[in-house]
Amino acid sequence: MRVKAIARLMVAALGAAFGVVAPMGSGTAYADGAVGLGIDTYAEMVVDSARGRLFFSQGRERSGVRLTDLSGGSQRTIPNLPGASGMALSPDGSTLYVALADAGAVAAIDTTTLTETRRYSTGASSCPTWLAPAGGKIYVGYGCQSGKGKLGSIDVRGATPIVALDLPLNGQYYYPPLLRSTPANPNLLLLVNRSRVSFAISGEPSLYDVSSGTPSHVASLAGETCTGLHDAALTADKVILACSYLWDPQSNSRLVATEHVAFSTADLSPAGAYPSGTWPTAVTTSPNGSLVVLGASESNSIHVKRPDGNMVRRYDLPPGNHLEVRGLAVGADNRTLYAVTTDQDRKNPALRVLTDFGTTGSSLLLSAPTTSTRTAPLTVHGKLAFAGANVSTPWTLRVVKQDLAGGHPLPDVTTAADGSFSFSDTPLVGAANTYTVTFPGDATRPGATQSVTVQVSRAATALSVTAKATADRRAAVTAQLGATYTNRTVCLYAQPYRSTRRTITCGTVDSSGKLTATYPTYQRVTFSASFAGDHRYAPAEASVRTYGLHWRKPGVFRGY
Repeated sequence: MRVKAIARLMVAALGAAFGVVAPMGSGTAYADGAVGLGIDTYAEMVVDSARGRLFFSQGRERSGVRLTDLSGGSQRTIPNLPGASGMALSPDGSTLYVALADAGAVAAIDTTTLTETRRYSTGASSCPTWLAPAGGKIYVGYGCQSGKGKLGSIDVRGATPIVALDLPLNGQYYYPPLLRSTPANPNLLLLVNRSRVSFAISGEPSLYDVSSGTPSHVASLAGETCTGLHDAALTADKVILACSYLWDPQSNSRLVATEHVAFSTADLSPAGAYPSGTWPTAVTTSPNGSLVVLGASESNSIHVKRPDGNMVRRYDLPPGNHLEVRGLAVGADNRTLYAVTTDQDRKNPALRVLTDFGTTGSSLLLSAPTTSTRTAPLTVHGKLAFAGANVSTPWTLRVVKQDLAGGHPLPDVTTAADGSFSFSDTPLVGAANTYTVTFPGDATRPGATQSVTVQVSRAATALSVTAKATADRRAAVTAQLGATYTNRTVCLYAQPYRSTRRTITCGTVDSSGKLTATYPTYQRVTFSASFAGDHRYAPAEASVRTYGLHWRKPGVFRGY
């Protein structure tokens, strides 16, 4: 019966933490009820609330991702993922990307079947370690050599995925840079120097704008600002850092940190601090941005605060337990907190789930057409609901649209007295248009966020490829691209018989819509051309098979 009593205490505690009336008046509660994860090391956690799963990676020299349900039960391992470290869910939640530090690749896991569907190579001895989605791509922090941390990206939006490595950076990263992004500002990417506890190096936080497809440096912090950086979070307007030491300009020295520091995403100017305990270790935010969750190692405490710094709740871990670095996450309901802790020897990672069972939970339901025509108006309908209570007054909701061109705030929408609402939009960009509606919550009702995606039509463009034999045993491969809107880039590929496909070249077509390259051919080769699409035109691909061109008289092979 003691276990049930503790569980009831936890429920009441978190009910107060997330603005729900609960029978507990104290500002502090004990976070008990750990569930062992069956792993001996921990790197990162990802919450897939939609499918009721938690993913845990174990880092270097381990293989596999641990999988549980949202309570830590039904445990299993997704195997053959060497050095699984950083993880990231695709925006639609259909794919879990896993950085394989010991395999020089990033794996794509189907979140429905839990099987690996593709592996993107970053090269031998590249040690891809951290991931973050931003600007429509998956960014990768990698680098095996000390002092040579690098940045790459994976673009899976077109017919042919594109892996770009060694992107230009401002500054030097001792390890593979830890990456952070936020759906609230999807074109921002934060890079920081992650430290080990025993080797505190400068955090070197740098912010980049990736809206153009190439990272553009926004601002960096001075090296001495934050030393021993273990975790970071990015919100729409703040960068929040968990550092062991902070620079004190008055004493001209570094001091042990007792707070998480914040900086503006506009220029990394100081934006306040969140007192949180000695040696900040972890930080995260709720998906709707209404809560900031902070953890400190030496204080063994977890603080839940409003963005303005007002304390909502504090949780103290039982004696002999430690919050893991990067060990915090909040579920999509904005009311469930997941924490990974270890024992007094900092071993045996365990999960603690702090769940709000209050009766005033908030929810949003959305409906929209699954497809629509570009430039044609469409309407999204929805309803705001409170569990255990009727919606009796109008509420203001925020609306953001995400498409290939980036994120676009739409006008706020006001519910009717019964919580129903609707809004219209005329999409000018084809492909997926995702509408996200947010109820920000208030002092007694937690916030809620819901999204719906409409596939907007794109026109088809003509694309063909020809291969012409030349006298020097080479093929002149030419792509012909028709009308497009913004993208005039085509990639040419060659796949020799019984071999893998390789890139010949990628480039902008000339004024006639052509891109030509040569390729040696001694056997049967399939040549292909790929257009990734743009805001108005759909992706296209064409291929042609040749049969030992140099043995024949010069001729032309065509493919569409």
